[in-house]
Amino acid sequence: MRQRARDARAEPLRRAIDGLRAAGDPALAIDLAPKSAHEALTRQMVSDLAADLSEVKSRVNAMLWLVAGAVVVDVVIRLTA
Repeated sequence: MRQRARDARAEPLRRAIDGLRAAGDPALAIDLAPKSAHEALTRQMVSDLAADLSEVKSRVNAMLWLVAGAVVVDVVIRLTA
């Protein structure tokens, strides 16, 4: 949900940048291609790190839900016993 809000706020900026690129002015063009092997390697490492961080985040989230569920089960067992 938070990602969608960020995407919605960024959409006008994306359209403006696309309009500048479509205008064909080479001074305003943004070149995102890596300039060196080191830059390409660094980009790949950052991309991999972001994926790993996302996986850790999902595992932590799952552990929190597991603990919350165990607490709820414990409370229900104590109330019914």
